[in-house]
Amino acid sequence: MKSRTNIMGLAIILVTLAVCPLTAPHLMAADVENCDLCHKYSGLGRIDESGKKHLFYVNDSLFQQSVHGKVRCKECHSEIEKYPHTNTKKVDCATVCHLIDPSTGENFSHATMIEKYELSVHGTKDAEGNLKEHAEDLAACIYCHENRIYQPVTGLAQKDQGVAQEILDRCLGCHNEEQWARTFYNHFTHRLHQRRTSRRMVELCVSCHEDTERMARHGLTVTGTFHDTFHWQGIKYGDPNAPNCITCHAPVGYFSHQIMPKNDARSAIHRDNLVRTCANLDGLQTCHPSATPSFAQGKIHPADFKIGVFEFKMKGLDRLRKITRGEMKPFQEVRAQQPAPEELTPLDYYQGLILQLIKYFYLMLIGGLISFMILHQVLDYFATRREMKEGGMH
Repeated sequence: MKSRTNIMGLAIILVTLAVCPLTAPHLMAADVENCDLCHKYSGLGRIDESGKKHLFYVNDSLFQQSVHGKVRCKECHSEIEKYPHTNTKKVDCATVCHLIDPSTGENFSHATMIEKYELSVHGTKDAEGNLKEHAEDLAACIYCHENRIYQPVTGLAQKDQGVAQEILDRCLGCHNEEQWARTFYNHFTHRLHQRRTSRRMVELCVSCHEDTERMARHGLTVTGTFHDTFHWQGIKYGDPNAPNCITCHAPVGYFSHQIMPKNDARSAIHRDNLVRTCANLDGLQTCHPSATPSFAQGKIHPADFKIGVFEFKMKGLDRLRKITRGEMKPFQEVRAQQPAPEELTPLDYYQGLILQLIKYFYLMLIGGLISFMILHQVLDYFATRREMKEGGMH
């Protein structure tokens, strides 16, 4: 039985090798292992023991246009030796691949970037190289990075995210292989564009940083209050100059893979670096060029006090009376309702409560004005109808 299986397997391999050059010559550059023989089927996948679904379909036409389109499958999936695959491991992005780095003449690798990332606040290891507690909470490479498709070579960069064909033609004047010129020029222009919109960047970051349980495990506060800030309002309404998370945490001179804790002198949001970060003098966005130390101390993520609207309405006057009598120093009831990490000071609690009071004041003010406006229009409508009827009777 075993010899019969081996003969069938050998026959499949021979047929594959014979048919591949005839049916898919464009795959030879990146798919010499002929992985597309199976992975071209859209239904290819499995359900693991925990019930999680895994899809193994690869759209070859899209993959060829992606940033990894020229990388052989085995360069990343190096542990795969037999078919069907068993005991496959996660891809190690630090693997050295066969592509040559033109700046060094050596094989390319993301290893240097990953070493820097591991030393950052998001890295899974501490300074001694030991695995951090709750390392499973931290984002791996593919959480933020997908195999993106290059922008099309159409239109000018200012209009469509790509590069004009006439500019590409200048490259082809010397580099006669069009596919080579297109791939490399696409690579360069791809890196010039912002990877994500500001809205998508915020959504990516808060997918972890608004998870209360996850943040509590690491002694951090959730960043849900960012959605109450003027910065977010600018992003929400499409202001191209509105800053996102990376604008402040990795401005000019810093890198997104090297974001450090705020108490680290290498951090962009360290108290000694905040003025430069807020000014963002050499950045693409015009921020606060006249920023002062006092200005830079403003809270971007104020303490998040969960005071419900109904609770505020029912207990608001009582709280104000207690504050007037000096019975809430420093607002013990609010502190008892929502314990906060140790780095928050009593001043943070004052600021958080005041911001919540202002927020609900404006919500009630705006709601009240709109309600009175609607009531006024309704009464005016009935008054007009009454006058029209009375006029008709005369």
